[in-house]
Amino acid sequence: MVDRSAGGRTGLALGWRMRDGRTLVAGPVEPWNAGPPGLDEIFGGEPAGAGVRTYYALDSSGAVDRVYDPRVFSLEYELHVTAYRVEGDALYGHHSGYDHRHAEARHERSLECAGLVPLDPARVPPLERVLAAVAELADRERAEAVARKGGLDAVRAAFASALPEHPGDGVLRLELTLEGERPVVRLRGGRVLWRATTTDHTHRELLALLRGVLPAGYGDRPVELVPSAAIVDHALWDPWN
Repeated sequence: MVDRSAGGRTGLALGWRMRDGRTLVAGPVEPWNAGPPGLDEIFGGEPAGAGVRTYYALDSSGAVDRVYDPRVFSLEYELHVTAYRVEGDALYGHHSGYDHRHAEARHERSLECAGLVPLDPARVPPLERVLAAVAELADRERAEAVARKGGLDAVRAAFASALPEHPGDGVLRLELTLEGERPVVRLRGGRVLWRATTTDHTHRELLALLRGVLPAGYGDRPVELVPSAAIVDHALWDPWN
């Protein structure tokens, strides 16, 4: 089954139980205005209906765990599109790229979640409740962003207050290294000037953050902050590489 039915704006008619116990609900069909590529192309040449849907994965408490929403972005001559659709018992992501310069298109399909079990419409959460949960998720993410920014500002301020006077001639050489498992900044080969109070950032991120403080403290006077071999070799230097 492909979810081509229109659904309603006052309630969600389509929902599925996911293998992990979450609930997947489909939002109303929204018109597609970003083409080319057209919807038929995006969905692999199959008739695609009137538009695209957003899908919401809800946990057992009704909170939104993930949103599968259509995405569009452009890069120079290319338009890139991601749209989602339930086909049979699985949710797929359809990814398309359209090169306007050469009128060439590329399309891929990825499996997002399998083993969906359709729900009786009476058991599907209404749209108003889902959108309220989405708003709560947005509020949480904004609060987390504010808290993270506050944490970054605190790191910058603490580091700036710990910076030594510039010697006036030559280069002030600082080193980001480790003291046990905690990052510290010390004079090259000398005393520790600053100690990290948290490990909320990778060591590579921390280096970039601290380097951003130096121009405000020293202007155009020469200063360098380099990582030690110990911190570069640590797993938290770049855990995704």
